[in-house]
Amino acid sequence: MDKRFFLALFLSLIAIAVSQLLFPGKPQVPNQGAVGKDSASALASTASSTQSSPTQATAVQAPASATVQRQATGTTGAQLSAAAETTTIVTPKAIYKFSNVGGTPVSIVNRDYKNRSASGGFVDLGAAGFPLLGYKLITPTDTVDLAHAPFTLVRTKDANGDEVLTYNTTAKNLGVSISYRISQDTAASYAVRVDGRVTGAQSPAYLISSLPTTLRPTEADTVGDHRTLAYSFKPTRDHARSVLFGSLDPGEKTLESGPLNWVAIKNKYFVFGIIAPPKATPFSEVTLEGGPRTSKTATTASANVVQEIRDGVFSFEIYAGPQESQRLMRMGQDFDHVNPYGWRFLQGVVHPIASKVIQALLWMHNRLNLSYGWVLVILGVLVRLALWPLNQSTMRSSLKMQELQPKLAAAQKKYKDPTQQREAIMKVYHDAGVSPFAGLTGCLPALLPMPILFALFFVFQNTIEFRGVPFMWLHDISIKDPLYILPLLMGASMYVLSWIGMRNAPPNPQAKMMGYMFPVMMTVVLLNMASGLNLYYTAQNIAALPQQWLLARERAKARPAG
Repeated sequence: MDKRFFLALFLSLIAIAVSQLLFPGKPQVPNQGAVGKDSASALASTASSTQSSPTQATAVQAPASATVQRQATGTTGAQLSAAAETTTIVTPKAIYKFSNVGGTPVSIVNRDYKNRSASGGFVDLGAAGFPLLGYKLITPTDTVDLAHAPFTLVRTKDANGDEVLTYNTTAKNLGVSISYRISQDTAASYAVRVDGRVTGAQSPAYLISSLPTTLRPTEADTVGDHRTLAYSFKPTRDHARSVLFGSLDPGEKTLESGPLNWVAIKNKYFVFGIIAPPKATPFSEVTLEGGPRTSKTATTASANVVQEIRDGVFSFEIYAGPQESQRLMRMGQDFDHVNPYGWRFLQGVVHPIASKVIQALLWMHNRLNLSYGWVLVILGVLVRLALWPLNQSTMRSSLKMQELQPKLAAAQKKYKDPTQQREAIMKVYHDAGVSPFAGLTGCLPALLPMPILFALFFVFQNTIEFRGVPFMWLHDISIKDPLYILPLLMGASMYVLSWIGMRNAPPNPQAKMMGYMFPVMMTVVLLNMASGLNLYYTAQNIAALPQQWLLARERAKARPAG
């Protein structure tokens, strides 16, 4: 019975994983009719606009010149209708470029990360000619689009030495001031504080911030990188959620009601997000819309975020950088959940485990000063060592259960009445000092490592710490083994583990079938997954071999002679 339970549970996990990968679900569309006409939704709907899809551009190289430089560039077309003056701020980790047209950032280069796609250079989250943010003001009487408004710049430094760029303009009798505070502190890298003030606006007034319609590919597998494009958001009173571009049909709109702590666009390893600080006004809602498609892969979409302007002011923070878990945690507001681990129905279980696994890997990497490849090997060995006492206890319970089988069969044969039969069976268990649930606990040693393996499946999809990490013949543990050595070694080690486990055990056709079936299934499932995931599971299997051999010997000694 326990073997069947184990088999059914394992097959269910495999079915869930494969089905979610092949058939991702559609995002749930809230009831838009529930939003009142005087709310932010009614005002924002008047400002609905279509954003053009940016074309793929070459990554911007990091200039080695002065910290702040200005260049006048004449730009034509719908994106920038007037001459733009670009201001560049260089920090130890990033290069920021702001335009006076729209008063918005247009490029943010991550200096520590190379773009591994054909464009090369450093990772740049901006697309040429398209701002990273677009602003609109909504009042009861008017809609003011600031995308093409010319701003004047005032550049200062605060008491901490942080650069402060303040853009000012007047549009339709509204005074608008937007300040960007850029810190030189590496601990605050990739983060920019935004503070705005609007004068002359009637209440209620709202700011509509348009996020980028796409992010440039940063990986060699550009198609795979595009498939990870998604908008993520965090409701104040709910788990973070993510909507893949591919799950939004062209022109399909989805309204996600707030309050929201943050909204972000992300690809596999990088993210651009706006975050409402704890004391600031949260975002009221976000409207997502699928973009046009030129192929089966969705590469564009749009997101318009609504924030109420209270007492004439608004504020939020920008994070534009790598999905490093520790940096995301420092941003607060659960921004480290920008990549929700586990599908929505499993997120509450998988995400806490995945977060702890990442913290453990980072801690071992920093404390032991070892590469992540060896850290994964050590983690696999530690998991098996932690399970050693449980395996011993389970094996001894299994031996006792085998000894009780003749007595249990005799009790069932002697008593036909169900009540008497049950009492007789319980007496057999009581006299032997064995729990009647000992048979079910035999599955635990095999099931307990599965949550970690399942969590690592999600961790390796977007943990930038593993990006480009070599190990032995592997040039990158975050992608599949090009030689397929590790998946095959993992399957072989799993088969040997099962084979040793069946030695000196009573004949069991089901166990024999699983001994052949599981290694093949796991090899097929993990064949094209991250080589680091295969490395961890292979190390765990090999570490379990000595104990499995000792348990087989103990079973042989306990087996009745004859």
